[in-house]
Amino acid sequence: MKKVIDFLSANTTVFIATSDAGAARVRPFQFQFEEKGRLWFCTARSKQTFAQLQADPRLEFSCVSPTMVTLRVKGTANLDDDMHVKQRIIENNGLVRSIYGSAENPDFTVFSVDHGTAFMFDFSGNPPESFSF
Repeated sequence: MKKVIDFLSANTTVFIATSDAGAARVRPFQFQFEEKGRLWFCTARSKQTFAQLQADPRLEFSCVSPTMVTLRVKGTANLDDDMHVKQRIIENNGLVRSIYGSAENPDFTVFSVDHGTAFMFDFSGNPPESFSF
C-alpha cells in the first residue's frame, strides 16, 4: 500500500466518481493524506458530493502522473467528521483554510476511504498491479 500512498502524495489531484440516483458524477478533489490506512479527503456538507456519499457511499477515484502512470481506487466513503483530521487539513492546506477558515466551520467535513482496492497501470504492456486495503 506504500506505493499507492507515495503515488497519491506525488499526484494529489484525483477525480472522484459518486452516484447520483444511478448516474455517475465525477469531480476533482485533493488527496489530503493517509493516516492509519485511511485515505483522507474533505468537502462541504452543503455540496452535492456530500449528499451523494450519504445516499450511496460507494466511490471510485483515479489520478495520473506526468509519465502517464494511472491509479484507480475503488472503495467506500467513511463520512467521519474527525476534528483531529479537520484540524490537520486546515493547518497544512492553505487553499482549504482560505475556503473554510477553521476546523470548527460547520460546513467543513472530512471523509476517508479505508477499505478498498487499488490498481496501478501504465502503457508498458506489463499487467496492472493491484492492492487491497
